[in-house]
Amino acid sequence: MLGLSRDAKLEKLREIIAQKVRHPLNPGNRKVIVFTAFADTAQYLYEQLAPQLWSTQQIHTAMVTGSSSPKSTLKSAKRGYDIQEILTLFSPISKTKAAILPQELSEIDVLIATDCISEGQNLQDCDYLINYDIHWNPVRIIQRFGRIDRIGSPNESIQLVNYWPDISLDEYINL
Repeated sequence: MLGLSRDAKLEKLREIIAQKVRHPLNPGNRKVIVFTAFADTAQYLYEQLAPQLWSTQQIHTAMVTGSSSPKSTLKSAKRGYDIQEILTLFSPISKTKAAILPQELSEIDVLIATDCISEGQNLQDCDYLINYDIHWNPVRIIQRFGRIDRIGSPNESIQLVNYWPDISLDEYINL
């Protein structure tokens, strides 16, 4: 793994999240989804971001991939939280947390995920989505955005951010 001083992309992501938390698009909304195509990248981002976000801003972070158990900075009396519980704690209004989980559970404000949640999930409590890498299939990008750009969103505005590769896309995917 790269050290923090050598990973400019990670440092920019830290800045974007910090700016979003300091200046929410919608009053009180600190929620951010970071999508990546790779489980290893999600794991790396979680390891690099979660401890700092908790220690400096008391922001709970979670990670959801299709290849490993979900992770969260939230402590659980049981072994851990499943994917649906993580998503409910991230988007408590759209997922009706009040009806299915104890009210004393804290919310998750930063969710790092792979495309395992890019379809069929209502996460419109969130107003800020970052594509940390660009999937080769443009439909995946639309599906990712569709998690927060939904009818019934409590947000007046949403922000969608893409990280683009430094080289041309054709060269990137070896066309």
